[in-house]
Amino acid sequence: MNYLEYYGLKEDPFKITPDYRYFYPSHSHKKAEDLLKFVIDNGEGFCLITGEPGLGKTTVIRKFISTLSKNIIYAFVLTPKLSPEEFLNVVLDDLGLKVNGTLSKHELIKRFRDFLIDKIKKGKKVLIIVDEAHNLPVETLEELRLLSNLETEKEKLVQIILLGQPELERKLKSPELRQLDQRIPNRIKLEPLTKEETEKYIHHRLYIAGNKSIKFDDKAVKKIYKYSKGIPRIINILSSRALMSAFLNGSFLVKPSHVEAAKEAINTDFIIKEKLDIKKYLNKKNFIILLLFIANTLGVAFIVYQLLSRLGY
Repeated sequence: MNYLEYYGLKEDPFKITPDYRYFYPSHSHKKAEDLLKFVIDNGEGFCLITGEPGLGKTTVIRKFISTLSKNIIYAFVLTPKLSPEEFLNVVLDDLGLKVNGTLSKHELIKRFRDFLIDKIKKGKKVLIIVDEAHNLPVETLEELRLLSNLETEKEKLVQIILLGQPELERKLKSPELRQLDQRIPNRIKLEPLTKEETEKYIHHRLYIAGNKSIKFDDKAVKKIYKYSKGIPRIINILSSRALMSAFLNGSFLVKPSHVEAAKEAINTDFIIKEKLDIKKYLNKKNFIILLLFIANTLGVAFIVYQLLSRLGY
């Protein structure tokens, strides 16, 4: 029996994938969601959402996408390290517009404009959503400004939503992107959760996963907040490991000691910096515990055997 079965959970409540079903409307995240709705409803050209890694930018946008009406179609660009021509081809392909790979940039833009005008006539709106937009080359960001020029006398033909880390704001302040920066009046920066929001966030995710028996001690929540600094991704990782520690103790109450065990197994500074050299940060005992946690969750003990053999344990 793994720990999900033991606690009667339908699924892992603290998975770090951006599942919009687990969206928690903190003050900051609710403001971002409201801004997105305002931008779309009012036909605004640009919207910018920034935030440090792990704050839930992708979850916010996926939650927003799940609420879109059928008259809104969108291109969702996830790998933005693209030249202007490559970017435009990705957008057109995602919108279902098949184009000849030999077309010039001018011809691509003309084809795109014709597509947008056709959709507007049919009462549809078109969005371009770019995640990890801080990775966009300067020339591709400038291309987005040019695409925003596609409009009729009454309205924009396309709306553009950018999500990225704080360096995107700094990049937009560069002389080359001054004109684009001036065209983005709608922007918000996501903030970490407060201590009270952290507690509600943990309970919210447990509830969505079908929790009926697990409780987090108040002091345990305070420690999670202290070590995570309110960053949802780290809250998830610490909560997941703390829950596993409670399971190993046969406890339905997650205590401060379980959070300490989670922190010991996964150094929080290591998580924030997103380094991958696990052996450097974990001692032999804790590394084996972590692998057993993974195996228990996946139900594949053979993976552990292979990893331990390769790493010389």
